[in-house]
Amino acid sequence: MLNKVPQITILFWLTKLVSTGLGESVSDFSSQIFGQQNSNLGELFTVAWSLGLFIVFLFLQMRSNRYRPFYYWSSVALLAVFGTFSADTFKSLTGLHYLETTLIFGALLLVSFGLWQHATHDLSIHHITNRKKEAYYWLTVPFSFMLGTAAGDWFATARVGGYNVDPTGLGLGFLNSGLIFGAAFLALVAYRMIRKPAQNGASEIITFWLAYVLTRPVGASFADYFGYDFHNGILGNQGMSLIWLALFAICMTVNLVLKHRENAATASVETEEQERIDVKQK
Repeated sequence: MLNKVPQITILFWLTKLVSTGLGESVSDFSSQIFGQQNSNLGELFTVAWSLGLFIVFLFLQMRSNRYRPFYYWSSVALLAVFGTFSADTFKSLTGLHYLETTLIFGALLLVSFGLWQHATHDLSIHHITNRKKEAYYWLTVPFSFMLGTAAGDWFATARVGGYNVDPTGLGLGFLNSGLIFGAAFLALVAYRMIRKPAQNGASEIITFWLAYVLTRPVGASFADYFGYDFHNGILGNQGMSLIWLALFAICMTVNLVLKHRENAATASVETEEQERIDVKQK
């Protein structure tokens, strides 16, 4: 079985950022549209369709023997939709504050890493080559989304005033939160590109997952800023959903084209190798 996740390139990070922004705007827009009479029903319907489609695409990806860009990135984008509600629902049901939920989701992420390491002895994202490793990878990804969601809300939410307040909130707002998380994300990506930590080493694994977690609050913060604050919310969640969807379609197309070229090149090399073997046998 080939590696079941994409190579970590600039395109990977761009697609991941766009998918988080898409998930944030679409989740809010869906809840508004289907929750005009009852907000709880709108949220429930949004969770139902996003979770259902996520299960379908994840099943198709896990059933495949290789990384399939359409299945993989569709799964990630859909996870961004219902992952938001998972984190928010947990906070609502428990009555905990954003700082507390951030710490809890951080702990759960560490637990998932511990289970992954104990079961496979290999946390490398370059070795997702069997069902067990793939299962632990997809167990870890949702916790990274929830941690990123809680951390983003903790930074952005004010302690007083507004419709959504939290005693532990830092009150930085959507834009400032996005800029702070974005700077941290860019620093990590720059470190990985410049220093090139040893593949599968502790530094490479840690910086990857830190950057992966940060993509969530970066994308979500800017999605909320342009959807709600920018020029008094002139774009709205509907406008932002369309913009993110267009960007996601572009990223998806590029991923599909590059993967097709890679498969064609691999097939060509295998054909040439087989021809050389046939000649030697003659």
